[in-house]
Amino acid sequence: MKNSRTSTNKKVINKNNDNRKNIRTNPSKNSTKRPIKKATNNVKKVNKTSVRKEPQRQNVNLKKNTHSAKNNVRLNNMDYDAEYVPFFDDSLNTQEIIPNRVRRVEPDRDVQVEDNKKERRIRPIVILKIFIFAAILIGIGYLMFTLETFNLGNIKVRGNEKYTEDNIISKSNLKLGENIFRQLFLDGKNEIKLSYVAKSSFGYEFPNTIVITVKERYPAYIAQDKNTKKYYMIDNEGYLLEECELTKRKDELLIDGLVFEENVEFGKKINEVYIKKIEIYNQIKKLIEKYELKGNITKVNFSNSLTIIYLDDKLKIIFANDSNLEYKVSFLKGIIQKNGGIIDGTIDMSIENPVYSKYD
Repeated sequence: MKNSRTSTNKKVINKNNDNRKNIRTNPSKNSTKRPIKKATNNVKKVNKTSVRKEPQRQNVNLKKNTHSAKNNVRLNNMDYDAEYVPFFDDSLNTQEIIPNRVRRVEPDRDVQVEDNKKERRIRPIVILKIFIFAAILIGIGYLMFTLETFNLGNIKVRGNEKYTEDNIISKSNLKLGENIFRQLFLDGKNEIKLSYVAKSSFGYEFPNTIVITVKERYPAYIAQDKNTKKYYMIDNEGYLLEECELTKRKDELLIDGLVFEENVEFGKKINEVYIKKIEIYNQIKKLIEKYELKGNITKVNFSNSLTIIYLDDKLKIIFANDSNLEYKVSFLKGIIQKNGGIIDGTIDMSIENPVYSKYD
């Protein structure tokens, strides 16, 4: 039915496009008003375009669903109540509900989410392997401590110069014919307690040999006790090595002014006060070598807070035990050069203005 003067809203769908358009026809000014007829369900042609009725949406009773897309589950047809839920795209945004694309899911009260993390159980085969491994270790240990093959039959000593093998073996507390591992591990450490032995270690050679390796100390000083006038050998670290005679002196430096205890313990360090004085002497010795002073240090004396050094038993140099040693040694070099280089006498560097005096 065509009527250009009636005012109605009609929904028009273009054949090439599904976009909906509203076409309004206006009546002429001179025409009288006529009642508007309702659009029929039949398709009518207006301006060469087809008009059809919009399909009605299917009434679906949807409940509010808080499930994510991961919890939607396809279920078989069952007799229990179901609800319709919308599909979600990859971005978790809801799409338009299409009646033909809904799935049936179980109601919220019946949904059970299973935990993906299952408790790990120890397999019986793992327990069996651990048991076998422990049994093997126990068996090996039992054989090591019981077989006669591992009874001590030979002892070797390495690194010894001061002591003989018999001296070191006698101090090791090792016993021939007894189990090696029992002596090394169960009976405690077999330390070599000798004054010249700084460190000792024990090794094993298959099947029944123990190797003892020692590191010995070397004497650096011969010190005279100020009270008893006895001589003792001391190493660089201040360990008291042995009592000796002055005739045994080789390259050791002679030290005076020390006082030892009545019960001297060899292998122990001397008094800490004397160790600090020896450290001061070592600093002076390095500075003398640095400034290339002529002469060799033949003797040193520790007197109260002073360190007295003798060069070639001719020149006596007195230093105070302070921290300004390098300046004093450099000043000492200038005094010696002004007096011809090789001199004898005494230079007192412990005072503010050093004084040089010759022997009479």
